[in-house]
Amino acid sequence: MCGTENNQEVFRNRLIITDKEIEENLKVYTRNYSKPYMEAFCKHVLNHIRKVWYRAEFIGFDDLPKRNNPDSPLIYATNHSGMAFPWDAIVFISEIANRKYSDPDGIRALISPMLTKYPYMCPFLIDGLWWKAGCINATLLNFETGMKINQSNILIFPEGIDGIGKGFDKRYEFQSFKTSFLRMSIRYKSDVIPFYVVNGEFNNPLAYNIKPLTKFVRKFGMPFFPLGPVIFMAIFQPWIFYVSLPSKLTFIMGKPIKVYDMVEQKPYGDFSQKELKSTAEEIRQIMQNELSSYKEKYGKKFYDVRGLLKSMWKNRRYFFRYFPMFWPLVMTYFDVNYDEKMGEESLKFSFKKCLKTIIKRPIVLAMYLPVLGWLFIWLKSLRIMKKRF
Repeated sequence: MCGTENNQEVFRNRLIITDKEIEENLKVYTRNYSKPYMEAFCKHVLNHIRKVWYRAEFIGFDDLPKRNNPDSPLIYATNHSGMAFPWDAIVFISEIANRKYSDPDGIRALISPMLTKYPYMCPFLIDGLWWKAGCINATLLNFETGMKINQSNILIFPEGIDGIGKGFDKRYEFQSFKTSFLRMSIRYKSDVIPFYVVNGEFNNPLAYNIKPLTKFVRKFGMPFFPLGPVIFMAIFQPWIFYVSLPSKLTFIMGKPIKVYDMVEQKPYGDFSQKELKSTAEEIRQIMQNELSSYKEKYGKKFYDVRGLLKSMWKNRRYFFRYFPMFWPLVMTYFDVNYDEKMGEESLKFSFKKCLKTIIKRPIVLAMYLPVLGWLFIWLKSLRIMKKRF
């Protein structure tokens, strides 16, 4: 009995984060984040990818939900698509950035620390891109800091990294939920706003999670190894590792969940992990039922080839911006040449700027180098990590 009480005390202490800790942690919400950079990145790069390659549709997003508690952020929660680079999240964030919501109605995403720790987990090795886009590492301290400072709403992925790495055989199946978003919803009396991504499971179809292989690659910072047809193509063209097939991404707004009304009314620190896990499972079932119904309604034409070809033809003048083979060059070109003071002028295309891009970031050429390209990508990642640590 004593051991149980001690465990509960340790758990309770872990939940309590002081104002001093939050104040010392404020830098994570400003570190390298540039709202003008993100808005320009969306305008010149991601908007083309979102509109043409993914033909993203947002249902129920005409007016975002109003805060039930004006003093605390809303907590957006969604499913992750299996075994692919997180383009579902990137497309969603780009849509929100494109709408230019003023603070605090904007949305900042909490993402797996694995994506920011290892350079090759950043799109095309553009170091710091996750930070510049406004993402924050998903830790309890960072979550609590975001809730406390109330600068924006917060997007979380309740399945964690397991949501991406669940494999094609578990598509559209929510994995076990973490409990941090329940704690924050209860403590700050904030609604959880679920939304659902349909067709993202076909970004990398027929890819599976082989547990011994996943355990091995995690030693090198990869959250999973998506064993399937696409990954074998990526051996010969490394850029394929970072992109996906053109599934028609559909985002559907769900009904707000009031977690604080689903649990016993008592002090925040008195909730046991067992109670929170039970509530997390209840919410998982609610969201699973909604996701399953939306999959039946919107998931029948997961590629919609006719729509894709029509969209590509209509936007043919932007071919070099939306076709995946050019994403490494286009994104690197933007990152190298963007100048906030010069604005649009800094992004005008020229041969001189292309040459500058390749000279400053020769690693972009490795994205197109069969087999050997991976060696250069690995060496570049090690160099970046040595500087960091």
